[in-house]
Amino acid sequence: MGYTLSRTERQIAGINEGNWYAAKQDQTHDVALVGIYPLTKNWTLSASWVYKTGNAVTFPSGKYEVNGTTQYYYTERNGYRMPAYHRLDLSATRTLKKRKNYETELVFGLYNAYGRANPYKISFQNDPNDATKTQAVETYLFKQVPSISWNFKFY
Repeated sequence: MGYTLSRTERQIAGINEGNWYAAKQDQTHDVALVGIYPLTKNWTLSASWVYKTGNAVTFPSGKYEVNGTTQYYYTERNGYRMPAYHRLDLSATRTLKKRKNYETELVFGLYNAYGRANPYKISFQNDPNDATKTQAVETYLFKQVPSISWNFKFY
């Protein structure tokens, strides 16, 4: 089990009116839980769960229109947060051969087992039904990713 509590801030003249602001990499909370269970002589099960506070980001505070084009108005630098990030990874490892000089194993894994849609980025657009409203559009990279790997270890 691991836990980190941290704060990362920046201050640059000419940005955010010279005030301190959260750096993009600022993640207040970072939790990791790992469990490994030897099921039999040749099978090992493992699970890893991670949770992280969302990164600091700059989102628009308002919008206005110039010559028919929507322009977004930004106030505070990194004054908002992405949604919290978390996932559960599972794997089962089958040891195939264990010799004095080497070992081979097959690993069956599932990244993000419960399919959490962790947003990679959030962009903004006018609501197609009402241009006075704004929609936040979340982009996701992966939900669940199965994997199989064949490992060789030499001693």
